[in-house]
Amino acid sequence: MSLLVPLLREWGYDTVRQCLNEAQAEQTMEDTSLAERKRKTAKEYRRPTAVEIAERVDAAEDRKKLFRVLAARFDTKTFLPTASDARYFLEMRGRDPGSIKHRQDSFKKVLDVLLNMADDELMPLLTSGAHAGPTQLGPLSDAIKATSAAVRTTTPNAEPAASEKSVEPRGKEPDNG
Repeated sequence: MSLLVPLLREWGYDTVRQCLNEAQAEQTMEDTSLAERKRKTAKEYRRPTAVEIAERVDAAEDRKKLFRVLAARFDTKTFLPTASDARYFLEMRGRDPGSIKHRQDSFKKVLDVLLNMADDELMPLLTSGAHAGPTQLGPLSDAIKATSAAVRTTTPNAEPAASEKSVEPRGKEPDNG
């Protein structure tokens, strides 16, 4: 209260109270508009899609079209479907992938690599199926399983595989009855 005493003596109680009310109203309006601005910016921001990023590239129209097609495939996850695929793609082209936590964040780096590739290098990416890195091992795994199953069924009297042999704890001799 000691800070207000000189103001009260100089201007009077009613004038000081009116000024304080005006200052409080201004502060409330500023707080409200600041909160609204924060709410709007938080709601309105979203990561740009790969196609939107590709649209902003400064390149010839024919190359830009190639980038848009690859970007659309990236958005639908038919080109580099996982973050590890994007990381592998960058590593295989001599680029340090850095920290890729979200797949969508990697597209700018991928696009930089694509920009430095010649058209004849880009065409196989467009014409091939889902271009993926090490995660695209499903068909290979299925082939190994099928071959393994075929080998097991054609040699029924063969020696059991190491994983099928019984394993005794160390230090104990098998009980041969």
